[in-house]
Amino acid sequence: MAVDTESQQGFDDMPQRPGGVKAFFKKLFDAYFKPSWHIHVLSLALCLSSGFHQGYIAAVLNQPYTEIEAYIQQSWNLTTGGDVLSDTTLNLLWSLLNITFPIATIVGQFAAPYLCKRFGRKKTAILSTFLYIPGCAISLISKFIPPAFELLYVGRFIWSFANGINSVVATVWIVECAPPQIRGRMASMQEFFMSLGSLATQAAGVPFSTAELWPLIFVPAIVISTLTMFMFIFVYDAPASIIEKEGDLKKARKALATYYGVDESDPSLDEEIAICEKKLNKKTKNEVKLQHNGITIMFMPWKAKDPASIVIRHAAWIGLFVKVVYVFTGARALRSYSTFLLADLGGWNMDTAIWLSFAIGVARVPTTLICVFLVDRVGRRPLLNISTLVCVIALIAMFICTLVGGSLKVVTMIALTVLLLISACGIGSISRFYAAELVPRSLLINATSYLTMLEALAKIGIEFAFYPLGNAIKGWSILLFLIPTAISLPFLWWWCPETSNKHVNEVLDEMAVKKKLDAKFSS
Repeated sequence: MAVDTESQQGFDDMPQRPGGVKAFFKKLFDAYFKPSWHIHVLSLALCLSSGFHQGYIAAVLNQPYTEIEAYIQQSWNLTTGGDVLSDTTLNLLWSLLNITFPIATIVGQFAAPYLCKRFGRKKTAILSTFLYIPGCAISLISKFIPPAFELLYVGRFIWSFANGINSVVATVWIVECAPPQIRGRMASMQEFFMSLGSLATQAAGVPFSTAELWPLIFVPAIVISTLTMFMFIFVYDAPASIIEKEGDLKKARKALATYYGVDESDPSLDEEIAICEKKLNKKTKNEVKLQHNGITIMFMPWKAKDPASIVIRHAAWIGLFVKVVYVFTGARALRSYSTFLLADLGGWNMDTAIWLSFAIGVARVPTTLICVFLVDRVGRRPLLNISTLVCVIALIAMFICTLVGGSLKVVTMIALTVLLLISACGIGSISRFYAAELVPRSLLINATSYLTMLEALAKIGIEFAFYPLGNAIKGWSILLFLIPTAISLPFLWWWCPETSNKHVNEVLDEMAVKKKLDAKFSS
């Protein structure tokens, strides 16, 4: 959008002309919401629909877990006429309830490419955000119609399925619409809102972790979903969606210009619009002609052997590697089980563990903003490598302290805090969008879907294994995170390219040169 020349006069013109005050505040508004308020509204809506709910779902069972386990036991007794679940079976059911989240997320991520192509990014986001409401409502009412603990699984599945769709939509939509110079900052806000979601459920968990009130912990998510759907009404669809659905190149350019905060003739739009033109004209000089589709390139190396396919496959698997390394740091699993870790493995009493878990959640919120401010200034590589190294150190301390027992419970709490905070301002934030910066836009929606599904599979294995292992072998279960994270550290440093302030084609060109392959992606 063109900047009003009157607003550029600032304070000096205020005494001379009536429009001076209005111009001054317009200039102040434009400066605060640089480059445009539209991209900030879009980012906020996507963060609430994806990151916030992901954090909320992941942590919603954390604090009232003893009350919910008791309800499952009670419901089982009513169903079977008095049978009592063994501790092993109850732990298994609890683990299954937790991994319903990543399992349903995979289904949603698999459905996301079809829905985005069928309805566009905007309508898909509204639809999936609406699904949060019945998912939360079913979870809420399960307590009031016993014996019906199975409804917890049904509600969690619907809720998580919708979040799986939104996790793909949010990554793709913001990467397609955010200007390169702030793309990292916009995308890394997802982790900040994920920590807000986790904090919100922990805050609700403090008063609601009782046998009577625990269902109310699902109510805030319904309120946020309603607000988010309203926000999506005021934003443009992604240019790629406009091209796919309407074939209107002029409208797509206008939408991108609105997000960039520039005039429609601005040359900064050309690179992205050229990619959109490919969807309309099926060819462009700005992007390499690919010989294979995304599935063949990523999963069939014996077929996709041309230089371009080799580079893209290498880049895509690096993106997946970063996602999986974050899973193995244990930051996600231990955030979900923080109360259990502090109480059962660390030696704290349950009430103190609940409050400490909440305090860590509070501290995590401002910490995630560190990545928001640094990711486009310092770059992705330093934050990835330093944060992962600190995670390894924290895991070593946690492993030793949980083996020693309650005498080192303060160190256990500090190690857990360091792990959750440092991962949030480094690999945790960057892993959410880094893979999307490594694949061509023509493959973006499918590649993002495949990679996030594979990440979720790793998450299923970790989260399903940790709780039973933690109950069985106590502190030794920390090795589940420590060993793979320590092994991956040198590979993370060696493989991961810097993507800050670069178009994906530039990154791929650099990777082709490094691998000594004859592939050219930029014009």
